[in-house]
Amino acid sequence: MSKRIHEDEYMSSDIWKYNLDPPEYKRGSRHNKIGMWIMFIFYGIITVQVIHAMLVLPFFPIPFAILLGLGFICYVAWRAT
Repeated sequence: MSKRIHEDEYMSSDIWKYNLDPPEYKRGSRHNKIGMWIMFIFYGIITVQVIHAMLVLPFFPIPFAILLGLGFICYVAWRAT
């Protein structure tokens, strides 16, 4: 037995009545450059944390398994492109 939700319950917002175009993001805009800086800083922090974890963990198979998993992820991403 399935319950059906009437369309008025989830389509009652006024925003659906207007056919608005999505905002245009231009390549090289200030918004794009700030976003890229934030993304690369985030990638750098994650890379430093992974390297630090590899140096701090004393038990060899754990870092080896983590590096093996990261290598596999990189391989899959490389083959997907």
